[in-house]
Amino acid sequence: MKKRIFAVMTAAVMSCSLLSACGDEASVDDEIYIPINTSSVNYNTADAYVGTILETVTLDGSVDTPYYTNLSFSLVGGTITELNVHEDQTVSEGDVLVRLSSDELDDEIEVQKVVLDSAQATYDALVAAGDENEAALAAIDLAIEQAEYDNLVKRLDYLTITAPCDGKITSVGNYWVGATVSANSTVCTIVDSSKVYLTVTDNQNQLSNVSFGTKVDIAQGTLVVTTGKVIDTITTTSSDRFSGETTTITSYVIQPDEDVDFEDFGTIQVTFTTLRRDDAVIVPTDAVFETSDGYAVNVLISGTKVQMEVTVGIISGDQTEILSGLDGTETLIL
Repeated sequence: MKKRIFAVMTAAVMSCSLLSACGDEASVDDEIYIPINTSSVNYNTADAYVGTILETVTLDGSVDTPYYTNLSFSLVGGTITELNVHEDQTVSEGDVLVRLSSDELDDEIEVQKVVLDSAQATYDALVAAGDENEAALAAIDLAIEQAEYDNLVKRLDYLTITAPCDGKITSVGNYWVGATVSANSTVCTIVDSSKVYLTVTDNQNQLSNVSFGTKVDIAQGTLVVTTGKVIDTITTTSSDRFSGETTTITSYVIQPDEDVDFEDFGTIQVTFTTLRRDDAVIVPTDAVFETSDGYAVNVLISGTKVQMEVTVGIISGDQTEILSGLDGTETLIL
């Protein structure tokens, strides 16, 4: 009986020892490590600020002869008897370009010359006779007839178009010797070759608030970098012959602030400042994105990204004006 009890106790002790050993082994092999992330998210950020922002438009310019004149018979029409122009023709100031028939006017001048000579003879006779009163009246008649004669002769000038300047004929109407032309109808167009300027043409009507004296930045690559100003505007209006739609194109004549020689190669870029806003809240354009309701930015507040709705104003390249939604002290997430 004692031997049996001892055997049972021995077995129990060994069993406890084995269980203890097994427990230790499980606690080492089955332990699970849970990592704890204590670092914050790193954002690419930029600060909003208050400053001046400019709205600009950059257009290509060219060194050109922007001044032209449409030539016409301003007071009378008639039949063309002489036509000395063609497109791309170079002419000199005073050259006769177009002449109208003067047959009717020549007849009027001839008749008036007879009347004038008669008035002159009457006046001379009265002066010779010593009749002062009658001679004074005759002098008045003579002055009237002389003025009429001079007026008729002067009208001959209106039957001739001469070149008003040295230049080039850029276009000629559909006229020929013997054709009839109406008063004020453009016969040809001449460009003044003596007036060469840097010129910018706004074909898409992108410019606004641009007038005489507007400052511009001028660049032809790295060869020419300077400033200038608008010294004139030239507006051209044309109508489509089929639709009747009228198109207006404005060209701006630019005077650089310093003497520069533009190269024959390389684009000349002229940048106009069309709007300036001081004390504006400015953010990087990359920070602004569209939403279903408009525009928004992501602002970093105490390490947390917060989306805020904003109203956008001037967009100038990599800078954007915020009209509402920010005060200029925020840190933005790009």
